[in-house]
Amino acid sequence: MSARLNRISVWLHKWVGLIVAIQIAFWVIGGLVMVALPIEQVRGEHRLAEAPAVQLDLDQARALADIAAAAGVDPVRAELSMTPRGAVWSLTPAEGVPVRLSARSGQPMPAYDATEATRLATLQYQGPGHARSAELLAEAPAETGREGPLWRVEFDDPEGTRFYLDTATGAVVSRRSDLWSLFDTMWRLHILDFGPAGDNINSWWLILLAGVSVIVVVTGLILLVLRIGRDIAQHRSGRSPA
Repeated sequence: MSARLNRISVWLHKWVGLIVAIQIAFWVIGGLVMVALPIEQVRGEHRLAEAPAVQLDLDQARALADIAAAAGVDPVRAELSMTPRGAVWSLTPAEGVPVRLSARSGQPMPAYDATEATRLATLQYQGPGHARSAELLAEAPAETGREGPLWRVEFDDPEGTRFYLDTATGAVVSRRSDLWSLFDTMWRLHILDFGPAGDNINSWWLILLAGVSVIVVVTGLILLVLRIGRDIAQHRSGRSPA
């Protein structure tokens, strides 16, 4: 019985092990990379300059009621905030997307060009790099986790930092870099999700390979127990009288 169990365990351990060996390597290497990289640098927090405190002059801001009436919006939520392009009222209706208006004029925030995008991105950046390109994207890339148009400004620092700016306020809404891309690749290999979001930790590929990996572990333990038992038996046999 033990000999048959040993043969089955060896066969399963060898061939199933070959199937999952590459993925196990990805799990180990990916895990090592993810714990070795400082998460603050992966997120680009060290490249975002601290915004200086700016006092909002309420005397220069139009009242909410006037802003909402002029825009024809009945907001269920309203927020007045300072942005790189000045004070902005953000009005959220019961249905639909928020409307952002200049707190001073009450008009929609005007569009800006690549030169202004570069200036705004540089204003919010800290580090050794300089802005090397600015591009208006009609649809936000998947890596941003956002939707709609965004400005992308790339810097020539060692990490290849790229800022994504809101097309209305000019604020940095997403920070990405080559370091982030490496981390994201390791994460996707770790959870075996290569979709746009890359955040499904319950993919059937992951469940399947994790289950198959259990077979490798169990058969390895069986082989270890059988080997130890055989060694003990041989040791006792060697000490017994002839």
